[in-house]
Amino acid sequence: MILAYFVYLYLTKQIKMKILLLSCMTIALVSCQSKNKEEGNAPNITTAETAKTAQKEVNDYGKQVKGHYDKKEDAWISEDPFYESVYFNGSDFESVRRLVDNEDEPNMGLIDKQGKIVVATKYEGISIGFTNGFCQVGLGHNWGIVDDKGKEILPPIYSDIQAEKDGIFRISKDNKYGFADKTGKILVPPTYESVSYAGEGLFFFMKAPAQWGVKNFKEEVIVQPEFTNTGEFVNGKTVVQKKDGQDYVVYANGNVVKK
Repeated sequence: MILAYFVYLYLTKQIKMKILLLSCMTIALVSCQSKNKEEGNAPNITTAETAKTAQKEVNDYGKQVKGHYDKKEDAWISEDPFYESVYFNGSDFESVRRLVDNEDEPNMGLIDKQGKIVVATKYEGISIGFTNGFCQVGLGHNWGIVDDKGKEILPPIYSDIQAEKDGIFRISKDNKYGFADKTGKILVPPTYESVSYAGEGLFFFMKAPAQWGVKNFKEEVIVQPEFTNTGEFVNGKTVVQKKDGQDYVVYANGNVVKK
């Protein structure tokens, strides 16, 4: 009986040791898996996303598209397998598409009658030709500006861009308005309900409907918002009205005189 009891104790001890060993191995395995996930050693499931992010931006500005100009058809007949032929229809420029495998890739630019790419084919929309040396380009529902040297002056992040005099652009973003110049410098961030360029470095800003004031591009108030309409400064003055229906002469220095 005594011998049987010692045998029982020995076997019980061996079983407990095996259970403890298996428990340690399980804990170690779980710990390693967790560490791998934390350190990014888990299976790579973002390869496609990484490749898409790493894709180089197209810049084919200045590229000569192989082909010839057909005077009768007023068309550039492309012999380049990566560009389509285009018809100018009397214009000096026309939109051109770069042929791509991915239909979601922006591939529109501008080409001239010599077959030269004058705006890189990396947009989804484009105005035909240049106005005062500038062309509007689009991505999605937004717009930007490219100059006739192929430089992107304003990125296509604005819902609307309007060219003003003096090389000024009125820009709109998130239903707010501001101004930029022809170098792409933001003169007035788009934070106003509405603005109107007034010339001579001044602009009207709207505080509320029919309440317009005047500021300079430093956003310093020249005249408080007390006018019902806007105007354009010529030789340092403009004429606008107040709620009383009377005309007032507003001077660029801030003086207001009833006409």
